[in-house]
Amino acid sequence: MKKRVYHWQPELSTAIIYWSCTFGILFLSLILTLEHTRPYMTSNIVLGIFFLFAVLGFNRYFIIENESLIVHTLLPVRRKKITLATIELIRIGSNCIELTSTELRGDTQLFIMTKKNKMAFIESIKKQKLFTGKIVDDPELKIGRHY
Repeated sequence: MKKRVYHWQPELSTAIIYWSCTFGILFLSLILTLEHTRPYMTSNIVLGIFFLFAVLGFNRYFIIENESLIVHTLLPVRRKKITLATIELIRIGSNCIELTSTELRGDTQLFIMTKKNKMAFIESIKKQKLFTGKIVDDPELKIGRHY
């Protein structure tokens, strides 16, 4: 059976900084392209670097396994495997969710998700037998304000 992935982005400030730098690389490549009238190797290399960072930016997702939640991040070193039993609370905002667990950095972490991904993730985690935490719908939870 194929495992379903649920894509997310980090909290708003981190996402803005990452994507601004990524598109800065694209604009640098376009500027280098305009400097020459024929194909230019340097601009193509910089454009390739942009595509690499764009693919890495979309490589953030959750996978729910039998007894754990795997949080894939930009860097493989920072990937986390959270036991479902340690998730105490999931707060659902309009465009984000907030996980509270003892296995997370700072005990709580905010994840920006599309509504479709967010609802599919919540339905999937509710079906897990080992998940004993509470799920709270919180309309006050916003992506721009986190504590």
